[in-house]
Amino acid sequence: MITFYRTAEDPGGQEVQEALQELCLAHEVVLVPASGPSRGSLPEGTHPPVLVDEGKVYQDRSAILAHLEELRAFRELWYKYGSDACYCNEEGNVE
Repeated sequence: MITFYRTAEDPGGQEVQEALQELCLAHEVVLVPASGPSRGSLPEGTHPPVLVDEGKVYQDRSAILAHLEELRAFRELWYKYGSDACYCNEEGNVE
């Protein structure tokens, strides 16, 4: 499952959270304070926004959104080839 760490004050965090909801991916949002000792739930050496997907850490809005775009593309392929349909390229060969 994806874990997304953000502060309530960060508008970029809201954008990422909305993208996660749009993709319908299983995820957890962890609100952390902008500063202070209770930020201990964040992965070591990071600051929000941070997304953790299968142990890999993505930090900063642009890196997170790029990863979500990769997941969106993978999901499209999954939906395309996850049915009983047959797909052919322009030459008529089965893909």
